[in-house]
Amino acid sequence: MSNSSGEIKEGQRPQKMAVVVVNWNGLNDLPDCLRSLNDAQFLDLRVIMVDNGSVDDSVAWTREHHPEVEIIETGENLRWAGGNNVALRLLRDEEYSGHILLLNNDTIVPEGSLRRMADAFEDTPDAWAVTPRICYANNPALIWYDGGIVGKYTGWVRHAGLRKMAGKLDYNRRFIDYGTGCAMMIRSEVLRTVGLLDDGYYFYGEDADYSLRLIEAGGRILHVPRAVVLHKVSATLGAGSPRKSYLRSRSHLRLLGKHWRRSSWPLLFITQIGFLGGHSCWHLWHGRMSSALATWQGALDELRDVDY
Repeated sequence: MSNSSGEIKEGQRPQKMAVVVVNWNGLNDLPDCLRSLNDAQFLDLRVIMVDNGSVDDSVAWTREHHPEVEIIETGENLRWAGGNNVALRLLRDEEYSGHILLLNNDTIVPEGSLRRMADAFEDTPDAWAVTPRICYANNPALIWYDGGIVGKYTGWVRHAGLRKMAGKLDYNRRFIDYGTGCAMMIRSEVLRTVGLLDDGYYFYGEDADYSLRLIEAGGRILHVPRAVVLHKVSATLGAGSPRKSYLRSRSHLRLLGKHWRRSSWPLLFITQIGFLGGHSCWHLWHGRMSSALATWQGALDELRDVDY
């Protein structure tokens, strides 16, 4: 994919970008996502779709309507981290020199957002990753992600700006604690320094883990609110599903076990009671008893190292 004119307009910077989209039975979402990338007006854009063994017509539809998209068929569901790693490994082995954007298939990228993210790299040499402001696709004025916050002592991991009105929040760039895998851009050099995603996370937590590894390696993550991505939230597992609550709890405890020192675990035990309790109370408030129970079950199973 590229700008159809093939010319660099005044004020544009010549840059390359590869967008990795992992797909699993996402035919309902792919048209909007790929169309938005096609309309992005980015001069040198390469789109790689990793299909995780879809049984719908995702692959056939993409080949027919977006022949410019590179398709890698894994033949099985490698989940988010495993699917992304297939493409990241390919780019690493090719010694690809452009920026790399990990993008959910249930997103829409408004024109100009890719350019703003790429330009942020040029303006901020010490940024190893860049994230956009992410709003709800069904209500673009409402924020889903406006930067990631990780509590150094509490271990609480959360989105800044969640469910707040976009027009009321600051548009200035700032460094953050973690980037969401829904839409996170990295420099290609990061692959050689940080490596691939940890596919030991079954679902959730892989992005926070990668962000913490990136920061531990000396990098920084820059949030660019003027770059916007729209997200059809929970299109994969469903909002408030017990499975989602279970997996989120398991991944959260795995993240703590990897990145927090054992000396901090006594305090973490107390703070996680509040963290998990808050999530379960939220589900109970919305009448989701099974999701509330799944929140605690996921944590217990991770502590006991039970198979998924």
